[in-house]
Order: sequence, then C-alpha cells, then structure tokens
Amino acid sequence: MKPWLLNILACPIDKHHPLEARFFSWETSEEEMHKIASEAGTPSHYFRKSYRHLAKQLLDGTISPAAVRAIEDVTGSRDSAGLLAEAVEAVGRLEQVLDRSEDELLREFPDDLDRLYRFLNLVEVDAGLLVCPECGRWYPVGSAVETIPELLPDDLREEERDLAWLERWRDRVPASVLERGKPFNLGDRDT
Repeated sequence: MKPWLLNILACPIDKHHPLEARFFSWETSEEEMHKIASEAGTPSHYFRKSYRHLAKQLLDGTISPAAVRAIEDVTGSRDSAGLLAEAVEAVGRLEQVLDRSEDELLREFPDDLDRLYRFLNLVEVDAGLLVCPECGRWYPVGSAVETIPELLPDDLREEERDLAWLERWRDRVPASVLERGKPFNLGDRDT
C-alpha cells in the first residue's frame, strides 16, 4: 500500500475519514528507503508531472493533511521515520497556502512538494494497521495479501485469522486495539 491511499480511505462502517495508520514494516528495502529519504526535498525533473499532479490534488482537496498527520511509523527505520516527519512538516506548510495557484505552489514550494510526493508515492507499506477513531474498528494491512489494506465489514472478517494477526504484531499494536478493538480483540484471551 502506498501511503497516498490514506487520503481516500474511510471506515466502511461509519465512513469516518481519516483513519489512523500505523506502519509496521516496509516492502521498500532499507537501501531504497535510505535513497528516497536522503533525496527528499531535492526536486527532480523526473517527477515534474507528478509534482504538478500533487499540487492539483492539494488544491482540489484530494490530499488530506489530516490523513498524513494520522500516520505513525513504528517500523524502527530511522530513514522512514525521518521521511514521514518531513512529509508532515511539508503538508503543514502547504496547507497554509492553498489559496495559491498550482503554478505558484510549484514555483514557491518545490522542496515541500518533493518531500510529500516521495513519502506518499515512492514507498510501499508491507504490513500495518488502520484504526477508525470514531467506532474503534481496526483493519489490517498485509494480513491476507501483502501490502493490501483489508477494509471489510464485520460479517466478512475471519475472527481466527484477525486474532492471529493481532497476536503476531502485538508489540506494535496500541493497547486500545488489543484490549477493546472491534470487531475482535485479544482482551478476552488475555484474562
């Protein structure tokens, strides 16, 4: 899953957006992550069209600054944590100037557009967790199929598989999800 996807995902039960996201592991290799992180903030002519598209998405509301701020990196990677921090700072600056045109954003904020673009589009989450802060439901990323978020309604979820996934990632899942998450949690098993 590309982090960009969080801009359009919502809880299938109550339609709340944004979902809180915790990234556990990356499909992107450490070597590639280091390269992406070290080049962040240095615009590349290879991404010119992508920067323009990103500026358009910022202006039309497709990019959700709240969704970017709702991401937590618990992968243990210094490079990805740094890249996320830069993306959050960049989106914070960019959301203050959304009264500007695409061309003005491209001209005045190329470094921030580059940072945000690289984080949202060049890295790939292998495993993680999405949580709806409204209803308390949680959704795995990479449980049944690597990198794919599984936003299924309760009646289509497999309890044993979901509980095994929670157990596997127990050290990275917030206590609130482990103890009270919906539709399943480990709270009853731990007592």
